[in-house]
Amino acid sequence: MSKEMGLVLSGGGARGAYQVGVLKAVQEVSETSGVPFRFDYLSGVSAGAINASSLACHAENFKFAVTNLSRLWTEITFEKVFSTNSLTMSRIGWQWLSDLSIGGLTGTTPGKALMDTSPLRELIHGNMDYEKVRMNIEQGHLKALAITAIDYVKSATTTFVQGHPELPEWDKGRKRSERAQIGTEHILASSAIPLLFPPVKVDDRFFGDGAVRNHAPCSPVIYLGAQKLLVIGVRMQGATAYEERAHKNILAPSVARVVNTIMNGVMLDAVEQDIDRLRRLNDYANAIPADQHQRIALRPLDYLFISPSVDIGEMAVQKAHKLPRMVRFLLKGLGSMHDASELISYLLFESSFCADLIEIGYKDGLSRKDELITLLSK
Repeated sequence: MSKEMGLVLSGGGARGAYQVGVLKAVQEVSETSGVPFRFDYLSGVSAGAINASSLACHAENFKFAVTNLSRLWTEITFEKVFSTNSLTMSRIGWQWLSDLSIGGLTGTTPGKALMDTSPLRELIHGNMDYEKVRMNIEQGHLKALAITAIDYVKSATTTFVQGHPELPEWDKGRKRSERAQIGTEHILASSAIPLLFPPVKVDDRFFGDGAVRNHAPCSPVIYLGAQKLLVIGVRMQGATAYEERAHKNILAPSVARVVNTIMNGVMLDAVEQDIDRLRRLNDYANAIPADQHQRIALRPLDYLFISPSVDIGEMAVQKAHKLPRMVRFLLKGLGSMHDASELISYLLFESSFCADLIEIGYKDGLSRKDELITLLSK
């Protein structure tokens, strides 16, 4: 009997398109190799929450699920994610400037976010079939869907779990699970990039991007019972062009470069650190006699981590001219386009850019064919 598999999809805004390319390769490898598979546990954060939820809607037919996701990302436009008209963006900008300059006198605070994401709410709602998620769980095509967000009131990472009643729950202080019927608000909350996208109210609490304070993004599927993991990151390993330029620059960093660094720490670092933690735990577990694993509640965990082979930030800079004019204006006020490369890549919800990311993810996935077959066969 094959081990139960968990899929972990990290955040990164428009970079989420890369994950779809990898999943496309996974489906093809499975089909051509004759090695069957399924994802028992789906876990998503931020853009990964959108992808994981869409997969859960079609868990009974993975090939269709991937095709559906590819269509969603290759047809994406800025207008489908946030309001891009000059009137809306100017109103938000002036509100921020006004509140920041005279807020101390009036007692007001800046707006909730720099962008209006009501279009994203409509996009998510129109592309999800929550009744099918329930049916897929009931019919055994899927054991659980887990969506993670940050609770701004409790300052805790909350993972909303929809799955079989017997699944375990956890409460580890700043990291807890909560039973839920996943809906648009949960996905939108997990995707609410701090400052850029507004917090989202779920029941009586406000939530934001699940990457915030999520130091162990692989943990939800592990807690739920996954015995092997496929983890898809959205950042190239090793030094990027942005980091090499910053290293050579002896001038004080621009605001854009500071924001880039903060956003990387919030959005992208955790999954890589969690993979390193998994590797070290596996090394430790493998050094212990197998008959002792049960006694110490430790076992090696099979996993495969796939991340981009190219610098997505550098790719984004080359297409920065496609950003809405007001967004370009705001970014240029923070520094050069190269200094804002990572931030641009989060916001570049543009069809040709996302199509390129899908193709890169597809090639990266196929390049790991042998490892994928090994993982799927276990």
